[in-house]
Amino acid sequence: MPEPADTLVQVFERLQRVGQRMTPQRMAIVELLVQRAGHVTADEIYTVARKRYPYLNVSTVYRTLEMLRDAGIVSETDLGDGRRHFALLSGDLHHHAICLACGGVMNLDDRLFEGIRGELRAEHGFVARIDHIAIFGTCRECSSATERDQER
Repeated sequence: MPEPADTLVQVFERLQRVGQRMTPQRMAIVELLVQRAGHVTADEIYTVARKRYPYLNVSTVYRTLEMLRDAGIVSETDLGDGRRHFALLSGDLHHHAICLACGGVMNLDDRLFEGIRGELRAEHGFVARIDHIAIFGTCRECSSATERDQER
């Protein structure tokens, strides 16, 4: 696993390649994404970053996260709570299966989506960028409990 400093340098270099400047505010946002190493909302980033940059505006946080998403540096997903969650993209792309009954979250390997990418390209010439997907349904335990309840 790369060290946070390595990750920061990689993100900064990638931003330079796509023609984006590294402002102090952007740097703070990227640093927080690296430190959190998981899914975080814009409001969570804003709350922490504002302590360091009191004049930071929440719209700057959203614009920065959207720019990072468009550059392929972060993923954006609704994990079922109606809020957009952002996470740095790394070599270990994964997705989530979220149980609507218990709220449990299961990580899904990106290999599950290779077939979808291939089909879209073959049938439609569409190159899909599947960074992060949340699939909602019912987990094994909740499905079993429902089946047992129906049998009674």
